[in-house]
Amino acid sequence: MNLHIKTGDVLDEPCDVLICSANPQLNMSGGVNGAIVLRGGQDVQEELWAFLRGSGQPHAQPGSVVRTGPGPLRAKHILHAVAVDAFYGSSIELVRHTIETALKQAQELGAATVAMPSLATGYGPLSMEQFAQALSAAVQPEWPGIEQLSVVVRSEENAEIIMRVLALQ
Repeated sequence: MNLHIKTGDVLDEPCDVLICSANPQLNMSGGVNGAIVLRGGQDVQEELWAFLRGSGQPHAQPGSVVRTGPGPLRAKHILHAVAVDAFYGSSIELVRHTIETALKQAQELGAATVAMPSLATGYGPLSMEQFAQALSAAVQPEWPGIEQLSVVVRSEENAEIIMRVLALQ
């Protein structure tokens, strides 16, 4: 799997599967999820709420990943990755586990290209360096079938931090 660290808007990244951060309530209220709604993705929000109703649970468990359709995006699927708890707490281990769960689902969906932002670094408490440590551990195993993982962040500074931690510079 080729790993690319890029700057820009993850919603504009061509991919089969978009992994995006989600809160345990699966409310698309901010960050990447909020941007999906602003682009016309209210149907994606409805899918997430239907998932919760069908599960009989009031919220998604930290570390879980919920698949929806692409809504207004060019991706084939969106994987909503819950890398925070109900109080927006997180850890390197939780983010690593969540990324691995999402990549496994992407494999099962036959995705060759996957894009994602940094998880648990916006509303979550992790620094970009901590996210990069989790990412590094998550991509150590082979992920057959996934040809490319693009991590798209908003600033060159954040991209440089991730590349430094991954020793890609």
